[in-house]
Amino acid sequence: MPTRSKRAEWRERLAAAVLSLCAVQALAHQGADDDLPETPGWRLGAAAAVIAPSADGRWPAATWPGVLDPGSAPRDQRRGLRLEHGALEAAARLNRWLGAHLALGRHDREGSHVEAARLEARWPLGPDQLVLSMGRGTVSMGRAIDTAGHFDVFGQSPLAKRAVLGEQWIDEGASLGWRRDDVERGLRRVDLGVWRGRSFPGAAHGPAMPSLHIHGAWDHLDAHLFAAHLEPQGRGTLMRSASGSPGHSHSSLDCRASLQQRVCFDGRVELLGASLQGEVGELVLSLAGLARRERGALYSLSSAADYRATTHGVWADASWQVRPGWRLAGRVERLVARNTLAGTGAALLARDAGLLGASPVSRLSLALSHPLREGLELSLEAGSERAASARLNHLALRLLWREPRLLGGNW
Repeated sequence: MPTRSKRAEWRERLAAAVLSLCAVQALAHQGADDDLPETPGWRLGAAAAVIAPSADGRWPAATWPGVLDPGSAPRDQRRGLRLEHGALEAAARLNRWLGAHLALGRHDREGSHVEAARLEARWPLGPDQLVLSMGRGTVSMGRAIDTAGHFDVFGQSPLAKRAVLGEQWIDEGASLGWRRDDVERGLRRVDLGVWRGRSFPGAAHGPAMPSLHIHGAWDHLDAHLFAAHLEPQGRGTLMRSASGSPGHSHSSLDCRASLQQRVCFDGRVELLGASLQGEVGELVLSLAGLARRERGALYSLSSAADYRATTHGVWADASWQVRPGWRLAGRVERLVARNTLAGTGAALLARDAGLLGASPVSRLSLALSHPLREGLELSLEAGSERAASARLNHLALRLLWREPRLLGGNW
């Protein structure tokens, strides 16, 4: 690799380390997410992100070498005006202990999908709360991970989030949680979940997935830890040689339905996530990371091999008010994938699954935003992504509209 590229890589590593150190030392608190009204009542909300990008190659990148993904590459958006993401939601609290939340989403040139359809029950336990949530929704890992790439200041999901989770992780199941939001130092939340595990990195077949989410605080610094275990059976990935793409999806290809043009995985998956977030005056800082460890069998119609892989990445964000009404944000990211295959069909499988030539991927993004009015924000985003010797640069104008309480009232 040329010396200049090496120097650039070390500069990006240094920048990530500086932002990480700042995030650890930040002294501010971000409140817990809550999709339901605090008091008995209802609300209707909507949000939309429209983007006009220009890129010097396919954008976003279809995939990265060495990453076993769900095979649902996002559409090429390098030119034109596009709907990045649209959403409609309704939430209601029937009484102080029972509520419901429904959300529909839509992406560029694709059909609508259900992002949330769940019931939530709460019981007070002195200063604490016991919360039971059942239905479909985002598997929560903490604000810094959950909201990244989801009506975010940046248009793309972080490298690690897309590679490890296939972007936003939406699944069906139930979680039981304990909360105490007024704690200054210590635990604020513990959630135990059981999910169907049908969304990537899960599969259409396999046992239920247990998960654990812990939220702690130290003065105004928020910290989140997440862990989950999956055992997918017949999880499919579209072969790299296959033409076309199934498009954006929150599910996995089912190898029990067909093996044609697919590389399939049976085995065990361990997921880990962690984040820190805080504020210092007008400066907002966060550091987040995700990791996926897989062990099992990788196979296709013509070959099979023992498969072991680890995919992990981190991103660090900094956002500050450069002047009243103007916000400048930066994100530094790095993704690393390592895998080994052993067996008579290992070489063929590695080629079909896109596992050859694995190398770190890095990205640097900047965004300057200005609110046009309450709930409406215009931003100019620029970014550069490097994988191996290839570089992908983009420039985008984004309009972000959010009205979480478009309509509402009390019972």
